[in-house]
Amino acid sequence: LCPATPVPQSRRLATMGTLAPDMAGEPCALAGRTIQEVSDLSLEEQLYLFERARRMKEKRADGGAAVVSEAPALCQVLDADVPEKVDCNDSTVYLVFMEGSTRTRESLRNAAVYHGVKVNEFQAETSSFQKNETITDTMKMLSVYSTQRTVFVIRSPLEGVCRWLQTVLPTHTEKFGIPRAAFLNAGDGTYTHPLGELVDDFSLLEQLRWDRSAIHIALVGDLAHGRTAHSKVDGLKVFEKVRVDLVAPSAFAYPVEYRNRMRSQGFEVREFDSVEEYLDKAADSLAAIWYFYQAQFKRCGDLPHATKTALGNKVSFRAEWQRRLPAGTSFFQTLPRDKESPLIPLSLDSTPLNAWDRHASNAYFLHVILLGMLFGRIGRGLPANDGGSVMQAMPLAKQVARAPVGLPRVRSLSTLDGVYPFAGPEVPSSLPSFLQAVDLSSGERSRKPERARPGGPVPICDGLVVDHIGLSPNSDSCWRRIRMVRNMLGWTTHIGTEGIYESSSRKDEKIMKGIISLPNFKFETVSVPEMKVLASVAPGCTINAVKASKVVNKYRLSVPERIYNLPNISCRNSACVSCPQNRQRDVVAYFERVPFYETSVLPGLTAEAPEFLFVCKYCKWPHRYEDIWTDSIKAA
Repeated sequence: LCPATPVPQSRRLATMGTLAPDMAGEPCALAGRTIQEVSDLSLEEQLYLFERARRMKEKRADGGAAVVSEAPALCQVLDADVPEKVDCNDSTVYLVFMEGSTRTRESLRNAAVYHGVKVNEFQAETSSFQKNETITDTMKMLSVYSTQRTVFVIRSPLEGVCRWLQTVLPTHTEKFGIPRAAFLNAGDGTYTHPLGELVDDFSLLEQLRWDRSAIHIALVGDLAHGRTAHSKVDGLKVFEKVRVDLVAPSAFAYPVEYRNRMRSQGFEVREFDSVEEYLDKAADSLAAIWYFYQAQFKRCGDLPHATKTALGNKVSFRAEWQRRLPAGTSFFQTLPRDKESPLIPLSLDSTPLNAWDRHASNAYFLHVILLGMLFGRIGRGLPANDGGSVMQAMPLAKQVARAPVGLPRVRSLSTLDGVYPFAGPEVPSSLPSFLQAVDLSSGERSRKPERARPGGPVPICDGLVVDHIGLSPNSDSCWRRIRMVRNMLGWTTHIGTEGIYESSSRKDEKIMKGIISLPNFKFETVSVPEMKVLASVAPGCTINAVKASKVVNKYRLSVPERIYNLPNISCRNSACVSCPQNRQRDVVAYFERVPFYETSVLPGLTAEAPEFLFVCKYCKWPHRYEDIWTDSIKAA
């Protein structure tokens, strides 16, 4: 399905579509999927969601009769004749709210009741969480308490929970013959809130009479901590042309990575320090849609009362400014609002500026349709999508804000478990990108005992040599990497020599390197996964197979695209589900390599920027390579 071209009103009913006979058994695209971020839904899936929610709302507004809208359809709906209602009492919605919520929770509860499924509210404060049970174990238990699909709606102070559960739960439900569970992120930490953003986008489209061609919106308030403000970088892509005015003082400023991402996507972005400055400097080009974000002072540290008051004043609208607004202006705002210090005066509630009440009511319709899609009741005819988010090693122009969005589809390393690069004279035809075979045809590579120096490794006749370990101006760092290689690869029992020397190829930089020589080591047994561990710990090293004092095979190792399943790596984001301090013992730390990009998480790094950053798979927190290793390894 592609975004629909404008359709004359007389054809509107025809575009609702009829499910073709050969589509009757076709699986629904969103069944059992996980929505951790807005980008987990393709544009086609978002438009389908919005179009069906729009039709449901219009139908309810007209007493159940079919409505012919003046606006063209957002997309074709090929299964429009299929009711959205699930009507299956063996299916379940679990509302797992580990943080307070009223609007999101109650809207989803009513949407689930509409579908005729079991609705259970998981009480975190009295649950097995209080007995030190992990989230994984709890979800495994709950997922098998129904014979049909379960949709988990999760709000958590921990970030990346849904992404982790997406990776671990499918095999569990499959073992019991139960359809794959779906996980829906209703807000995690300070990172993202796709549910809220999808409701926002639906309401913005409605405000613009379903015209996707352009939007001009002002984002006002605490843009540093607002989850749906962060999600706007993806959500606003539903529009073809986007102009964004950011109105926030420095304490509330939109993080640099989100600003850069918006600009790189072609958004026109302007920045202002306060509402008053915006009204003064952009008087002739004010946005007709304003979205206010409540101040989250609890996330700003210990601020004096006077500072809080000054910040609040900068992002608050005053009633006397109404006359300065362009005709047809509408205000949206995050709720609940502060009754004592509202960003929008209470006196404006009854004016045409109030778009937030309609916005709040839209959540129900969107949640009904979204649950229908996740249960697999509707959504046939959409392009196939297995639910994996897409992370690519791409320039900043295509990256998401905190980090790139997901995972690439590449050959799994598990399929290379039985590949041994040194096992034969020929280089295997298919090797991962971190392994580069070195051409030895240009000259003989012999290990010459006469070159041995006092205290240095003796060139070996047969065995394995790992060279250029831990390239660094600091010899202590080289020694730590040597210890890591020995320990992680289980080579501590092998007799050999090791040492630190100046790199002959980088003498001017005074770079040191480590060498491990293992005589009589059966190099034919070294597998690709073992080489990946070596590449993760000591990127830039070379591994040499030596036979009869000659190097018969050699590989240069670069840092892998993914680093995971290793001891002593962890995410530095204290709110991440994988961070050890959160005691989710079964969550496996997992990092993905991306090109360097400017980020507020690592301020001041642009002067001497590394080539790559490593982002956590779950929370997308960026790290320098050296920061993914825990202190115990650094001090080893």
